[in-house]
Amino acid sequence: MQTSKKLLAIAIAATASHSALSQSANDDTDSNIGDAALVEELVVTGSRIQRSTFDTPSPTSVIDKEAIQMTGELNLNEVLSTMPQFGAGYDATSGSYSFGNSGLNALDMRDLGVKRTLSLVNGHRPVQITSDNNTMVTEIGMIPAELVERIEVLTGGASAVYGADAVAGVVNFILKDNYEGVSVRTQLGTTEEGGADNGSLTFTFGENFANNRGNFALSLDYFEQKPLYYRDRESAAGRTRYIPNPENTGPEDGIPDFIIHNNITYPDFNITGNAFGVWNPEYQESDWYQLNGEQAQLRTPASALSQGWMATDGSGYDPNAYNFARSPFERLNGYSRVTYDLTDTTRFSADLMYSKTESYDEIDPDFIWGTWTTVEDLESNGIAIPSGVQQVLSDYGDNWLLLPYTFSNAGPRWHTTEREYVAVSASLEGEFNNGWKWDTYLNTGFTDSQLTQGNSLRYDRLDSSNFTLIGPCVEDGNCPDFSPFTPSSDAVHDYVMATHTTNTDVEQHAFAANLTGDLLELPAGFAKFGAGFESRYESLDYQPSELWQSGVLSSQQTAIDDVSRTVHEAYGELLVPLLADLPLMQSLEFEAAVRGAEYSTEAANFTSWKTGLNWAINDSVRFRTVYSKAVRAPQLGEMYLGTSIGYTDLTDPCDADEIDGGPADGRRAVNCAALGIDSGWDSNLKGQRGRVISEGNQDLKEEDATTFTAGIVFTPTSIEGLNVSIDYYDIDLTDMIVRFGASNTLALCVDSESVNNDFCTQVVRAANGDVESVRDTYINADGSRRTGVDIEADYQFSLVDVFNLPGDLRFNLVTTRQLESSYSATNNLTGELETTDYLGEFGVPKWKADLRTSYYLNDLSVSLTTKFTQGGPIDLDGRAERYERSEVKDSLYFNLWAGYQVAESTQLYLGINNLTDERWTDHPYTSYGSANYSLLGRTLYAGAQLKF
Repeated sequence: MQTSKKLLAIAIAATASHSALSQSANDDTDSNIGDAALVEELVVTGSRIQRSTFDTPSPTSVIDKEAIQMTGELNLNEVLSTMPQFGAGYDATSGSYSFGNSGLNALDMRDLGVKRTLSLVNGHRPVQITSDNNTMVTEIGMIPAELVERIEVLTGGASAVYGADAVAGVVNFILKDNYEGVSVRTQLGTTEEGGADNGSLTFTFGENFANNRGNFALSLDYFEQKPLYYRDRESAAGRTRYIPNPENTGPEDGIPDFIIHNNITYPDFNITGNAFGVWNPEYQESDWYQLNGEQAQLRTPASALSQGWMATDGSGYDPNAYNFARSPFERLNGYSRVTYDLTDTTRFSADLMYSKTESYDEIDPDFIWGTWTTVEDLESNGIAIPSGVQQVLSDYGDNWLLLPYTFSNAGPRWHTTEREYVAVSASLEGEFNNGWKWDTYLNTGFTDSQLTQGNSLRYDRLDSSNFTLIGPCVEDGNCPDFSPFTPSSDAVHDYVMATHTTNTDVEQHAFAANLTGDLLELPAGFAKFGAGFESRYESLDYQPSELWQSGVLSSQQTAIDDVSRTVHEAYGELLVPLLADLPLMQSLEFEAAVRGAEYSTEAANFTSWKTGLNWAINDSVRFRTVYSKAVRAPQLGEMYLGTSIGYTDLTDPCDADEIDGGPADGRRAVNCAALGIDSGWDSNLKGQRGRVISEGNQDLKEEDATTFTAGIVFTPTSIEGLNVSIDYYDIDLTDMIVRFGASNTLALCVDSESVNNDFCTQVVRAANGDVESVRDTYINADGSRRTGVDIEADYQFSLVDVFNLPGDLRFNLVTTRQLESSYSATNNLTGELETTDYLGEFGVPKWKADLRTSYYLNDLSVSLTTKFTQGGPIDLDGRAERYERSEVKDSLYFNLWAGYQVAESTQLYLGINNLTDERWTDHPYTSYGSANYSLLGRTLYAGAQLKF
């Protein structure tokens, strides 16, 4: 099966299609393919100088409104996030332990992070919102999908035209103008196996007025997504893990060190009732007993444990009992736009955008880590020992027991997020008598986000070391009864559990003005010029609850007190026709742009620029290239993030099960020994979460990226309907603002040439080697690089002309071949820059491709989309035998859509995504689901659109 999929992938790549250069066949507005209206001059993404979409030197893909509908997705983010140019970003799966991201949608181009993809609406920056780490992002879900005319995707830096954040590229959502009529669209979807149901209802109205000088449009959109629990998918998430192979005899023995087990449960966490462990010296693990009332019964024997915290016989607690694979949320969007022609050459327009999202997420109930204690210590604190516990200890001849506690009766830890977004913009645009065009743009808006967290354990009211209640109830003499051997009562929950709210407010205001026109006439045509300036103000006010700031909860977060900055930018852009109407030189154009920016927070000036060449040999072949410098300034959240102390799953590379990993030269073991840790040592992080300290860095400087693209566009006049483009891209990012992550910091500390490095200074270990904390803060690292080739094409033809069959056929393919996806860091000892290329590793695929095959016959439209993502090894370093099934298989699945125009005003459609019901839960790296390895299984949806 793998071989056949790879062969198909190669065939797809060789076919090469292009979605950017063709519109749909059955859309009334696109019926005249050769009509001049389709190539009229307009502003296209990548430039503010007006020209045809065909003439831009920057690689630009266009997703038209029909292609959007044929995906069946109700979220624009999910239309784009599975495309070859994009990484996962934020979507409906970005919840669970990432408090605050539920219901958030943001794009990640080239897998460089959502902060390096600039999303625009009609060429302008919308007001942004914040993620849970106070990163400002554009919420794609608020854009009125029904009014989207097309989406333009520019790959490669565009800072010189649009300013900072366009390091990886620009996504520009172009909305319909002068909309007339009434449209109602509704869609319902579900999964064959259950869960993640969704639905939407959209009302759109548009009307001209004042003898067609003005237009008013309104769109109201309601969307709801139901949850999908991990527990509702067999072997999903925590049930499928790597565990140490009991048959392993050592390095290079040909036997995998780790094997896959897909029935993992927890012996001591969130079990209904209460549990305790007693040491079993034969297995050097604990036997776990279930306590119900006074009776104790063996539940998980030590022989069934792996690494002390995973039960391999299924006898423990389901790790997926609570967490969502897809978080539920509701969203209401409202958008209105009015345009009015003040004169024949001057137009006024204004937009109002409103969005409100309510999301919910939950994780396991709060708990107390397992503590070794004695009967005597418990009794000294007034805790009665059940007879069943006493009998078990007597049988073992022991008085020590391992005692955790889970507040399962209180229910899961939960959080709700309410985001409210309001933005208003107004613009004036016009044309002078000499043909020069001008426009001004003003926008203002705010977002208000409330994160409410419930069932959070207060450690100022519970002493977790001895299981006794402390605080005000002791002084008042009214503490409710509490014992680690009995289920907690509502009175205990009321005392030790807290609900608290965090508020985040973002304000943004901007003013921009632009001027473009023909500068002078040259022998090859008119030189065109554009210039403009923009001023922006943004502020961030992040106020965690007093409880969260106080440190009495399991984590701590401090505030960002209304920090703000202003940005002033000015740019100039020039397009010069060099040659025209010569042999092999139908036209040769040069373009350049430069943009200067001043940020008040950094008290510095930044400059970005671009140059490009556009060489049309004839009507069929055109070469294009752009070389540019893009700049991204640090965000307010990156600079001013307060100290955040929390706990998360960490992997200690010096643990006995991990020390043979890392680079193949064995340096990990040597460096761990230099830290005083022996090879057989068991880390305190095994089965427990580690303490992570995060904070901002006001000394951050801007990051720079040099980007280069070069390609060819082939639109042969001899093959009507065929358009092909092949573009090479190279994004070289330096001074990259990044947090490496606590687990990566731990690994990089001992996987470097020695422990004399910056990563080890961020790790605090106790004298016995236990990890006490890891600091994870924003720094300017050395850099990162992305190179590759985008191949796009589109071919549309009549079956009558070719095969004498009814209907039209269209093939449309977008594919990316990555050539490099690397990160660089300076070796502290040698001073040399060391580069690690992750290309081919799982999550960094060499090939990604989308192929859409569409068939049109009168009122019937059918589309089959093939989506391919190449798999790969889970670890490019280390020994090949370290992991069983060390390679993740390719992702290949098919989406089917069919629509029928039952009347002039009514279209009905239905679809099946993941037609062959592909599953990937049999591997730990795909069992949690992702954009291209979804847990949904086969999904079904149906909808209707009525136009009046």
